[in-house]
Amino acid sequence: MITHELIERIEGEAVLDFKTDKNGRVQDAAIRFLHFRGMEAILEGRNALDALVITPRVCGICGHSHLITTVRMIENIYQNAGVMIRISDKAKAIRTITLSCELIQNHIKWLYLVMLHESGKMLGKEPAVALKALYVSSAVNQLCAVFSGQWPHSSYALPGGVTCDPTHIEVMQALKILSDVESFIRDEVLGCDFETFIQAMRDNEVLKLKGDFGTVLRNFETLGLLEKGKSHGRFLVLEAGVVMNGVRSDTDIALVSEDVSQTFEHGGKTYAKNALYQGEFYETGPLARALVEERAGISDLYRVYGDSAVTRLSARVDEMVSLCTQVRQLLASLDLSQPSFIAPPAIESISGSGVGILEAPRGTLIHRARIEKGKIIEYSIITPTQWNLGNGIASNLGVAQRAMIGAESIAKASLLFRTFDVCSVCTTH
Repeated sequence: MITHELIERIEGEAVLDFKTDKNGRVQDAAIRFLHFRGMEAILEGRNALDALVITPRVCGICGHSHLITTVRMIENIYQNAGVMIRISDKAKAIRTITLSCELIQNHIKWLYLVMLHESGKMLGKEPAVALKALYVSSAVNQLCAVFSGQWPHSSYALPGGVTCDPTHIEVMQALKILSDVESFIRDEVLGCDFETFIQAMRDNEVLKLKGDFGTVLRNFETLGLLEKGKSHGRFLVLEAGVVMNGVRSDTDIALVSEDVSQTFEHGGKTYAKNALYQGEFYETGPLARALVEERAGISDLYRVYGDSAVTRLSARVDEMVSLCTQVRQLLASLDLSQPSFIAPPAIESISGSGVGILEAPRGTLIHRARIEKGKIIEYSIITPTQWNLGNGIASNLGVAQRAMIGAESIAKASLLFRTFDVCSVCTTH
C-alpha cells in the first residue's frame, strides 16, 4: 500500500511517500520537499557583500550558520586572489560564540517542540508545555544578540572580522545568561550535572536520567524505537574527517557532489538536490561530529547501539553540554583590547572563486561562489538536510530513507524521520 504523509511542525514542510506491507511495516520510503525558494539565483548578479544580508535568510533557525559560512567563503575568495585577510583572535572567538549559541537554541527547540511533543503524543500523553523551552531558547538568543545585535538574520560578521566591540559589562551579561542556560540544561533537560550525564552515557544508563531528555528516551523505549532508525553507519564532518565502519579518515572537498536526478526538472518529485560524498550518502550533524571527534559518551553509546535513535538523540543533547563549556571558556578568555575588524581591500577590486565550510546545527554547510570585480557570477549552497534527508534510489538510499525502512508503522517511521532535525526551507534554497 502507498501512503502519503505530510510532515509539519518542522522548518517548512515535507511529504513522505511510504510503501507498506499488509501488516503496515514500512518497506520503502521516499522524501519530497515541495517549496522552491531560489536563493542561489537571487544572489547572482549582486555585489558579493549583499550575500551577508541575503544568505542569513536561507533559514529562520540557522541564519548565523549561513552568515558565517558566507563570510568564510568571501575571505577565501580574497585569499585565492592573493590578498591576505587578517582576523583577530577576538573576532574569531566572537564568531564561534554566536554560532555556538545558535546550535544550543536549535537543539533545545528540537528536543522540546519536536521530540518530547511528538513521542508523547504517540503514547496518548498530553503534550508537554513548551513555554520553559521557549523561554530558555530566547535567553540563548539574547546571549547571541549581545554580540550580533539581533537574532535571527543578523549580518554583524563581515570579511575581516565583526562589527561589534563588546565591553566588559556585556561579557559579564553574557556569562550571566550562560549560567542560566546551563542551569536549565542541568535541572530540566538532564536532571543531573554535566559530568553525571556523560558518565551515564559511558555506563549505558541514560534511561535512568530524570530530566526531560530521559522522558524522551523512555517514550522511545515504550514505542519500541530506542534501537531502531539505523542507517548506513557513514558519517561526515567535511573539515575534520569521515567515519565509516568505525574507521576514521581524512576528507577531500573534491569528493563532494550534488545529484539532481530526483528533482522536478529531471522527472523527479522534489525540489531538493542530494548531497553526496564519494557518490554515497553520509550522515552529518551532532552524531557525526561526536564520532569524528571521538567524544566520550557518544562513542561509548555508538559501540553498543550503532547509529540508532538512542545514539542520535543523545548526540544532540550531548552537544548542548559541550557547547556551553566551549562558550564559557571563550567568554572568559576574550581579549577586548584586540581589534574587532581589520578592513580588507574593497570587494570591487576582487575577482575569483572561493568556498566556505561550517558545521551548522544539522551538519556540514557549504557555500561556493565565483565573483568578478566584486559581483557574484555563480553561487551554490549545500545544506545539511541535503545530506541527511536526500531521496536516493534502491541501490543508494538516503540516510533518513534507510533509517525509516523496516519501521513497524508509518507513525513510527515519521518519528524516526524527525530525529534528524528536519529543515525544509534551507533544503529547497
